[in-house]
Amino acid sequence: MKDRKLATRYAGALLAALPDPALGGKIEQLLNALAEAMEQDPTVRDALADPGLPRSARLQALYGLSRQQGLPVEFERFLETVVDHGRVAQLPAIAAMYRELRERALGVVPAVMTTAVPLEGDLRERARQALERLTGKRVRLDCEVDPSLLGGAVTRIGSTVYDGSLRTQLSSLRHRMDQE
Repeated sequence: MKDRKLATRYAGALLAALPDPALGGKIEQLLNALAEAMEQDPTVRDALADPGLPRSARLQALYGLSRQQGLPVEFERFLETVVDHGRVAQLPAIAAMYRELRERALGVVPAVMTTAVPLEGDLRERARQALERLTGKRVRLDCEVDPSLLGGAVTRIGSTVYDGSLRTQLSSLRHRMDQE
C-alpha cells in the first residue's frame, strides 16, 4: 500500500507538471522502458539506485535518455526529484501508476480477459470492441491464459466481472438440474 501511495504521488505530480499532455505517451514509453530494464537487469537497477554512485553520474544517464527522446525539462526535474529523494528503485511502480493515471485522464479503462487459450489478433480486437460497446468507454485489453477455464472467457473491468466461462455455465446447469 505504501509503495502504491508513493507511486501515485510521484506519477500524479509528473502528469500535472507536463506543459503539453501530448508528451504523455513518449514519457510513458520511456518510464516503461526504464522500469523494464530495472526489473530485468539487476545491474541497471543497482547502478541507478546506488547512493554510492555520484548523483551527477546517475542524473547524466537519465538525462541522456530523456534528451534522446526529446522530452521537456519538466521531465528532467522529475528525474532529479526521484534521484534526490532516493526513489529510483520505485521507478517501476511509478511507471505503472503513471500509465494508470494517464489512461484515466484520457477516459481509457483497463480490462483483463482470461481465456483457456491465447486470443489471436482479430479475435482479441473484436473482444476489445465488444467491451468498448458494453462500457461506452475506450478499453485497454490485457489478455491472460488459464487452461483450467476449459472454454469461454472471464473479463474483469474495474470491480465488475463478466463470467462467460464454460466452468461457470456447467456449474449453473448442474445447479439447475439439482433443483429440478
